[in-house]
Amino acid sequence: MSVDYLSPEKSRITIFDEPVICSFCSHDVYIPYEVFVNVEQPGVGVRHVRYLAICQHCGQAKQFGDPSHYDSEKEDFIWALNQYLISIRSYRIKILFYVGKTNNDKITSFTNKLMQDFDIEKEDIKIRNSKGIAELQIKISSLNEIQNIRTHIMDIARRLYITIKELIIK
Repeated sequence: MSVDYLSPEKSRITIFDEPVICSFCSHDVYIPYEVFVNVEQPGVGVRHVRYLAICQHCGQAKQFGDPSHYDSEKEDFIWALNQYLISIRSYRIKILFYVGKTNNDKITSFTNKLMQDFDIEKEDIKIRNSKGIAELQIKISSLNEIQNIRTHIMDIARRLYITIKELIIK
C-alpha cells in the first residue's frame, strides 16, 4: 500500500515497486524509523525526513529518502514508498522424533527449549510418547516465515542430539 510515511513496524518496503534489499544478507524485512536531519547548515532549522531501516535478519541499517514527488506534466502526485506490514500468523506444528524406550529427558529438554524460543504456553503443546517415538503437537503465533521456524526447530534438535523423523508445519 502506498504511504506518505513509514510506520516503525516489521514490514517489507518498496520504492517505485522495487523491494529494499539488505546489501549484507539479501533479506527484505525491515523496521523503518524516521530520522530528521538539517537540510543546510546546523542551526538553520529546516528539517528533512529520511528513513533508517533496520534489517530484521542481520541488523544492518539502510538509509534512504522518500523520492515521492508531484508530476506537473500529469498533474498527479507520484507515490514512491510502499510498506507491506508482516502480520502474525498462526501455525500448527507436528514433530515426530526418536527418544528411545524410556528417555523422557529428551522430550522435556526439547519441549522446554521450544517453549522458551517460540514463547509457547504449556497448554499449546500436546505430548505423546510410544514405542520410542515422541510426538509433539504445537500451536504457535509468529511473525517468522515457515522456513525460519523449520530451520530453528531443526537447529534446536541438532543441539540436543535429537533425530527428527517427521516435521510438519501448517
